[in-house]
Amino acid sequence: MNEPTQFGRYQVVRVLGRGAMGLVYEGRDPRLDRQVAIKVISTAALADSELRASYSARFIQEAQAVARLNHPHIVTLYDFGEENGVAYMVMELVRGEELAAYFDMTQDFHLDFTLEDAVRMMCELLAALGYAHQHGVIHRDVKPANVMLSHDLRVKLTDFGVARMAAVNVDQTDAGMVGTPSFMSPEQITGQHVGPQSDLFAAGIILYQFLTSERPFRGSGVFAVQQKILYDQPVPPSVLNPLLSPAFDRIVMRALAKRPEDRYPTAFAFRDDLQRALNGDSLAQAAPPPPAPVWNLASAAALDGDPDATVLAPRVAS
Repeated sequence: MNEPTQFGRYQVVRVLGRGAMGLVYEGRDPRLDRQVAIKVISTAALADSELRASYSARFIQEAQAVARLNHPHIVTLYDFGEENGVAYMVMELVRGEELAAYFDMTQDFHLDFTLEDAVRMMCELLAALGYAHQHGVIHRDVKPANVMLSHDLRVKLTDFGVARMAAVNVDQTDAGMVGTPSFMSPEQITGQHVGPQSDLFAAGIILYQFLTSERPFRGSGVFAVQQKILYDQPVPPSVLNPLLSPAFDRIVMRALAKRPEDRYPTAFAFRDDLQRALNGDSLAQAAPPPPAPVWNLASAAALDGDPDATVLAPRVAS
């Protein structure tokens, strides 16, 4: 099948990436003479009409979520349309790499970030999340693959494909397990209410990687990782990186608290503590979290597969 050459007025230059349901192209807007990214999804090949409707609804939901956000650390949406059964979004083109690539030790361009770099990039990510939360948007799939780094290492949060509007009916949006298994919060795994603190839990995992080059929850398979998220406390970052001050341990442990109410109240509070820790200042006072609660695991079957792949799995009744 030949690659398309145009979507609406937008000219296709080349393929940037391929996924299970669509592609991202580099494109050009001839009217404004600027390079753009064109994200497309085609559901024509899906036999199940309900599945087609689900993917189409998620794509439209992403466009609606991103359209209401205007922030220097969130990828900007320029346009949205549909052509010959293919929905497309035209977005800001970020020249750089996914943060996931920088964390991949097998890549030739792996970088060793300084602590100052790591804190700055985390603060940019948290600023983006805080802004989204203020505007009623919960990302629900925060992970390194959805954090773009420009060539000057500036953060751009992208892919709001499973985002939820805080103002809409929860029963319609939280009907299943949504997100990426190894970056899910306990409440996402168990199919409970997902709020801003779920995004902050995932941000805590990214911070842990920045500080230690390791993930806080590791296991031999998705199910094992999810068990650790539900029941285990991670090794304090300073154990793996003795150069860190105890303040970073306290920040990480608060971000990764099992109960949402024991995490930071906002992304901005999380960001402010990070800046205090970097400057050697005292952190904002917070009570230590209580012991981890016992959770009812939603479904082992729903956790099979790639721990870094976004999933939209039905909730399984207990």
